[in-house]
Amino acid sequence: MSRWNKVPESFIILDQDKCTGCGNCIIICGANVFELKDKKAVISNLNECLECGNCEVVCQADAIQVHIPKAGTGIIYECG
Repeated sequence: MSRWNKVPESFIILDQDKCTGCGNCIIICGANVFELKDKKAVISNLNECLECGNCEVVCQADAIQVHIPKAGTGIIYECG
C-alpha cells in the first residue's frame, strides 16, 4: 500500500535557460508532470510526480534536477 503526503517545497528544479524543448522529460514521465509551453518544458502537474528521477536522467541539456523529498513527505511505500 502506498500513500502520498504533500511536499511543501518544489523538489524538481527546471532551468528554463538550459531547456532545449526536446520533450524527453515529457516522453519518459508516466505521471504527466511536464508539458511544453513556448517550446520549453514546464512543470504542470507536480502533485502527480512519482519521484523516480527519470526526467533528470533523460535531460540531455542538464536542465532538470530532482531532489528526493525529505522523509515523511512525497510517496511513501509500505510493505507488509
